[in-house]
Amino acid sequence: MRIALVSAEHPRHPHADELPRRLIALGHRVTRLGHSGLGRELATDPPDVVHAHSWLSGLAALSAAQHTDIPVVQTCDGLDASEHRLVKRVVGRTAARIVVACQDDAAELVSSGVRRSRIAVVPVGVDTKVFSPEGPVARRSERHRVIVADDGADLVRAALRGAPETEVLVPGDRVTPELLRSADAVVCVPRRDSLGRLALAAMACGVPVVAQPVGALADVVVDGITGVHVPTRDPRFLAQVLRNLLADPVRRCTLGVAGRDRVECRYSWERVAEEMVRIYARSSVQCAAPPLPATDHSGQ
Repeated sequence: MRIALVSAEHPRHPHADELPRRLIALGHRVTRLGHSGLGRELATDPPDVVHAHSWLSGLAALSAAQHTDIPVVQTCDGLDASEHRLVKRVVGRTAARIVVACQDDAAELVSSGVRRSRIAVVPVGVDTKVFSPEGPVARRSERHRVIVADDGADLVRAALRGAPETEVLVPGDRVTPELLRSADAVVCVPRRDSLGRLALAAMACGVPVVAQPVGALADVVVDGITGVHVPTRDPRFLAQVLRNLLADPVRRCTLGVAGRDRVECRYSWERVAEEMVRIYARSSVQCAAPPLPATDHSGQ
């Protein structure tokens, strides 16, 4: 299968970065295309499917492919309020499939007028060979270590203000497997998270995750199995959850093992790539199917 990936100069979604390598490893041909000259590219060497990675890329791809049988698959990142609802509806009603990373985003698309049958939920993947429980561990003190996502760091600091035996690290984009392996827990309490990348990386390393079940975190972290849900942003409630978890090494180990198993079964990049190939194939069949014959309602 030949896949044309269409994206802006700086695509936001991890699918645009990692997916091509995984598709090539599965034996598929992948071509990256920009918006300029897209119609000419599709006419000269038509791919089996076009995969767009932003709403504007989706509009460009649909315009270029409108007089062809080439299906357009659209991946969208977290749904930006600044992006016009009409654009979502146009792409959503025309593209063969809309791919989102979590059920919350699927529900938001449906509320925008996109039919649920056009939406596929394909999560972001994680490299399970790089992020794993085995390997070097970053140096740390005798204190407990909690790693926190940027959005929510102030809440976690407030929750642990009276716990000097626990250090809070906010690594930002500098999250490494070595650092995650050194943590007793990872806390993700953002107001919104459509991808859940930090939680997935932590689970891949066998570290339990405390998460507010919003966006992808509601899908990724299974309460009481791979981590703990905190349904409120109350720092006192979060403090109690963290104190209980940090005081129970057996529970942390159990949650970490289950988290690693869940990532291997559901969130490896190999699994994500295979899901995308199935979506490409179904989209191609859908576009190639001949139209149904018109029904004669004349009564003759």
